[in-house]
Amino acid sequence: MRRTSFVALVLGLVVLFATPAAARDISNGSQTMVQMWGEGGSYDEVTGTSVYVSIYATDYGDSVEIGYYRFSSTPTTCDDGTPGWLNEELWAYGPGTLETDRTYTSGTAAGKLTGGMGSWTDCGYGEDVVPQNGGPGGDLTVDVVAQFTSTSPLIRQRNANSFKIPGETNSHSSESSTYRDGEIHLTVDQDEPFHIDFGQLGKATWRYHFNSNNP
Repeated sequence: MRRTSFVALVLGLVVLFATPAAARDISNGSQTMVQMWGEGGSYDEVTGTSVYVSIYATDYGDSVEIGYYRFSSTPTTCDDGTPGWLNEELWAYGPGTLETDRTYTSGTAAGKLTGGMGSWTDCGYGEDVVPQNGGPGGDLTVDVVAQFTSTSPLIRQRNANSFKIPGETNSHSSESSTYRDGEIHLTVDQDEPFHIDFGQLGKATWRYHFNSNNP
């Protein structure tokens, strides 16, 4: 099983701005959030269709953001009779809800998301690839429900860093997370549910302090 840093994934969404203080360069920052995320794929041996799906739901404390992406590729025949691929993608984002139990053994994210979709045909190989019959599909709205079920014990991670020049600079930061690995049962509109075999659900916190006596 692959291991992905939950802290890195969650905190990659965070941007914190320093707050200067008079006479000294001082800044402090912190952020705590709960996130569910997952990604997976499937292959249909009958049609030759490959599908990739990803989902995330992040609770910032005062709001929840959900994002969904789907890409599929199916063998087809190009206009000149040569083999090609019919590609389709869908993306959608928006506010929603994220509910979890206290120890992250289960959770549900739901929202009505807005986005777009597109399709195109790849014909040829390498530099000869020519898009045909493509273009954006316009705005759309989808109802997304993602249900997480844990498959691992509770995982805890903590990292701390510090840097100091006596009398000049002092900084330290810490990152901590509590989460579980698991599976996600994903439903989009009335489509057949999609099983994501790897996902994570948990909480991450980041704290930072910096001060300098340099002018």
